[in-house]
Amino acid sequence: MAYSKLVFDIATEKLNLRRNSALNMADYRKSEIHKAIPRIAEIERELSSFGISAAKAVLNGKDAVAELNSLKENNLALQNELKTLLTSNGYSEDYLEPHFVCDKCDDTGYIELDNKTITCECYKKLLSETACDELNKISPLSLSTFDSFNLDYYSETPDDKGRVPYKRMSQIYDYCLNYAKTFTDKSKSLLMKGETGLGKTHLSLAIANEVISKGYSVVYVSAPDILSKLEREHFSYSYSKEHEIMQSLLECDLLIIDDLGTEFITQFTSAAVYNLFNSRISSGKPVIINTNLGVKELEDIYSQRFVSRAKAACAVLDFLGTDIRFIK
Repeated sequence: MAYSKLVFDIATEKLNLRRNSALNMADYRKSEIHKAIPRIAEIERELSSFGISAAKAVLNGKDAVAELNSLKENNLALQNELKTLLTSNGYSEDYLEPHFVCDKCDDTGYIELDNKTITCECYKKLLSETACDELNKISPLSLSTFDSFNLDYYSETPDDKGRVPYKRMSQIYDYCLNYAKTFTDKSKSLLMKGETGLGKTHLSLAIANEVISKGYSVVYVSAPDILSKLEREHFSYSYSKEHEIMQSLLECDLLIIDDLGTEFITQFTSAAVYNLFNSRISSGKPVIINTNLGVKELEDIYSQRFVSRAKAACAVLDFLGTDIRFIK
């Protein structure tokens, strides 16, 4: 996918830091070992001269094959001695080697395949994570946890329909906690709906924090903010920026869209919501949608097709209670 220069620069810097850190640590370990076991330094000097000795054998022309074989045997013996010295002194055989994060590309970001240089999966993942991070910079991802969710704000008195807010919200809390703990990038999507101030944002952010701690990528967006940004980029013909934003929304492991229905409704935003939701569902990627709207209002704004798709694809969580901010 296409990324902005900023995303490429940040991701590349992270990759370079990984590689340099691995190389610097290898140099540090080598210096440490050379002091502790001087014979290892001698072996490495002998091994490094193998290429020169082999070249001389070829140039001399006198029974070069026999001399090369002798050099190879000596080289192998030195390598075995080196490994034995390391292991007998309590070190691993690869202690002196750089320990890269990615053993496929050695943290360069590229690998050779069928005589072609291609982008390594680790670099693609880093680019995607960086794009997500940039999109999340304005979000309150660190503000809410399951521990800080207080069920005491929900009444144990049945409402006019006989529903008990405390009981309902306890069930929703348990469901969300289990959802977060068992999350995979193929988990079911969630539709959280209910009046303002009942904890939809809090619980979705609590899920996000738990999911991020498990190593998954999460993008949290406010519907008014992200849709106005997409619309602005679209109608200013900044298609590459619009594409980058959409790809981040589509490719992250979990997308959370908060306050759906509070955006300025246009034909573009309604279509964008459906296309984004439908694309993620079709590719099996979960999305959490929070809205204050009821089913009829969602149908009026985003179409019956959208609501039908959401009902089929999502676990619908109906929040009950009184606006917690009012109670506080």
